Order: sequence, then C-alpha cells, then structure tokens
Amino acid sequence: MNNLSDLRAILGKTMEGVLAGTYSIEQARAVAQVAAEVNATARLEVDMARATDGDFRGSGFIDVEPRIAPRPAIAQNRA
Repeated sequence: MNNLSDLRAILGKTMEGVLAGTYSIEQARAVAQVAAEVNATARLEVDMARATDGDFRGSGFIDVEPRIAPRPAIAQNRA
C-alpha cells in the first residue's frame, strides 16, 4: 500500500470479501484497525501541511503537491 487510493482499494476488497464469505468478520476488523492507524498518520500529515501553509511534502501517501507561496521580493533601500 503506497497511497490513499491503495488503502481505499484494500478496504473495498475487504468489504467485498466479507459479503462473499471469503473474509471473516475478525479479518475485516483487523484490516479496519490497521486502516484507522494509517488514516491517523495521514491526518498528521494534513495537520503539518496546514501548519506550514502547505509548504510540506509529506510521505507521499496523500497525493497532493505542496503549495509554495511566492516569496515577496527583498526591498532594497537605496539612498
């Protein structure tokens, strides 16, 4: 699992497996618990991006490019 799309795919396959009877409820719970932990770390990345005004790349799990605001020009005092 490399990104959020992969996590969603795994969760979808798990739900399908439960409905088809190929996954037990216990297996689905285990997958959901791991997914919750992964989601919590992704939430930390979002918080870090907000705290740095988007100037944070993160791990790449969430597929978002950093927003780098243009820096103001340095004023030159010429007398």
